Amino acid sequence: MTDALSIALSGLRAQTTRLAATASNIANASTAGTVPSADPSAPASTVYTPVTVDLSSQAGGGVSAQVRPDLNAYSVIYDPSSVHANAEGLVAVPDVDLAEQLVNLIETKALFKANVSVIKTQDEMLGDLLDTIA
Repeated sequence: MTDALSIALSGLRAQTTRLAATASNIANASTAGTVPSADPSAPASTVYTPVTVDLSSQAGGGVSAQVRPDLNAYSVIYDPSSVHANAEGLVAVPDVDLAEQLVNLIETKALFKANVSVIKTQDEMLGDLLDTIA
């Protein structure tokens, strides 16, 4: 029975990581930064780098979450009034798809509920077992 609990807890931890990544992407979706340069001697870009979460199964059961930056996830727009604009008036903005982020939130909520249900079932089964012994 302990295996079910540890698997459900790993699922909750993985979804917590996914929720944090999604929240970060949404919070920074409307930010702007300097356009990344191909010149290695140029200063680093200040544009927010969106992240994705890769979920993978663990040996023995459970799931783990790895946060991975999406290094090419920005668009260049014309905004000469921005403090981040280059000589041509271009700035970089993160390429965050808000619809995709909303789907991530819905999936995360459903997976949170599923893992909590496993924990509740584990608790009920353990309680029933203890009641039959006592």
